[in-house]
Amino acid sequence: MINSDDIRKWLVSSGVLNKVGKPSRYIGKELNRVIKDPDDKLRILLSFPDTYEVGMSHLGLKILYKELNKTDEFYAERAYLPWKDMIEEMISARIPLYSMETYTAAAQFDIVGITLQYELCYSNVLALLELAGIPILQRERTTEPIVLGGGPCSTNPEPMADYFDAFVIGDGEAVTPQICIEVRENIELLRSGRRRELLELLSKIQGVYVPSLGRRKVVKAVIADLSDYEIDPSPLVPYMKTVHDRAVMEVMRGCNRGCRFCQAGMIYRPVRERGVDELRESVRKVLKATGYDELSFLSLSTMDHSSIDVLSEEILPLLEPQRVALSLPSTRIDSFGVEIASQIASIRKTGLTFAPEAGSQRLRNVINKNVSEDDLMATVKAAKNSGWQRVKLYFMVGLPTERDEDLEEIVRLARRVKAVGFKEVSVSAAIFIPKPHTPFQFSPQISEVEASRRLGILRKLSGRGIQLSCHDPSSSTVEGVLSRGDRKVGRAILRAYKSGAIFDEWNEEFDASIWQEAFKTEGVDVQDYMKGYSTQDELTWDHISLGISKRFFIEEYEKALREETTGDCRWVGCTGCAVCQTLNVTNVLRKA
Repeated sequence: MINSDDIRKWLVSSGVLNKVGKPSRYIGKELNRVIKDPDDKLRILLSFPDTYEVGMSHLGLKILYKELNKTDEFYAERAYLPWKDMIEEMISARIPLYSMETYTAAAQFDIVGITLQYELCYSNVLALLELAGIPILQRERTTEPIVLGGGPCSTNPEPMADYFDAFVIGDGEAVTPQICIEVRENIELLRSGRRRELLELLSKIQGVYVPSLGRRKVVKAVIADLSDYEIDPSPLVPYMKTVHDRAVMEVMRGCNRGCRFCQAGMIYRPVRERGVDELRESVRKVLKATGYDELSFLSLSTMDHSSIDVLSEEILPLLEPQRVALSLPSTRIDSFGVEIASQIASIRKTGLTFAPEAGSQRLRNVINKNVSEDDLMATVKAAKNSGWQRVKLYFMVGLPTERDEDLEEIVRLARRVKAVGFKEVSVSAAIFIPKPHTPFQFSPQISEVEASRRLGILRKLSGRGIQLSCHDPSSSTVEGVLSRGDRKVGRAILRAYKSGAIFDEWNEEFDASIWQEAFKTEGVDVQDYMKGYSTQDELTWDHISLGISKRFFIEEYEKALREETTGDCRWVGCTGCAVCQTLNVTNVLRKA
């Protein structure tokens, strides 16, 4: 069996790092990494099925890395999927996937956790397992590591059910340490090949789904208070530029808006905030430990933090002396949002992004985007008056009940925004994909041909200071099938991977013909997964409960078809509105 010294020696002496692109992806040794003596510890490999620079930008993996390593008996390390040139070199030299901390082969760990952040990474998951030397199919494993999945895509685990031993449903901090304790206490079951007995024990933990034991009802696990989990005061700092090359701090989890298309807004409920004092002290520590010149306050809707005004007033004085910029994921479409953004931009402007999602008020009512055109125009005018010269607008194409005139409204609205006087307006148009555990889980998805036709209506926007970018209709079709897929679709994923599908989320790497052939070979009728469902149908993911009743989704879908809106959640930590009352999570209520 290859050991860590062999891998380290290969990296140093073989010359491989001179042959591959971006060699710093593979060397580890980052600032603030955790180094422990691995002896007598449960060893966990936290893996991200994409390149290092993408995975190092993912906060969820970093949170688990910190939480697990707080326990002396656990040692959590990291691995990322190498790029294709490095994969070829590793296969040629018989070097398996290894950890960044100790260069230990992945197959020598007790647990291999894999983040499922987006559906188009599914072929990457299989590549990661194969490179690790772990059987791709769960039923073929005996004493190999427990392969554990987590992340938003786990809310419909069925397409990947044949490849994972277990899935974490809900907040990873609440579940993963319990899994580690159970595995450590029963490690002999794993090492003696009594894998099923161990999986039976894991299935008793709330928030754990073990697909090989059948479609059992699983209720997500939720942490009641984010403040029970300290922000990492010394986060990892890589040696190369990553996708999000900045310090990142989660200020809030969940969203009090009720957008009917948004899966994250549903699966991360209820809303939970960190307090101002906690965040202020964390900012001091993180900036001192990292040296970043930009800090991002991360959440689904940071501007909706109940103390965002106080928070910005408290934090900006800490950033100004070192000219550290503060960025927010998106800006609230109202004057308050621009006021806060203007305060933040007093150090350095980092861009302004708004998400109207639909061009017409009728369609915004359908999707429950409670924003009017007057709101948007007042906001962009305030932004222009505050000195912004560029703005980005996000829209979706193919939303339920959409008509051509709704698309024409996007064109008109973007031009109206440009007329305010911005040098440049960027318009991004994504193709709507119905997601499980949302009111639109029943909706049909438009075909690739129809998506191309509708995007054509928007192409008249290009030029005159307006830049248009559109998602690829063929990749959106594949994503849609994987999103609402079942185990038959899972077999097509394996077929596609064996035929060369990898890094499908990278536009230049995606090959639609591979997926079309895989679907055809495995008998997957694409239209069966895109045509939509009756509200009376049993859905593939109904056995996974996120604490929101199916009746709520049905009622919201029916309201959408009637073009009726639903008000936002009124409280941080709300347990009383139509969504939150079903979650049964105790939390301190703070008025928004």
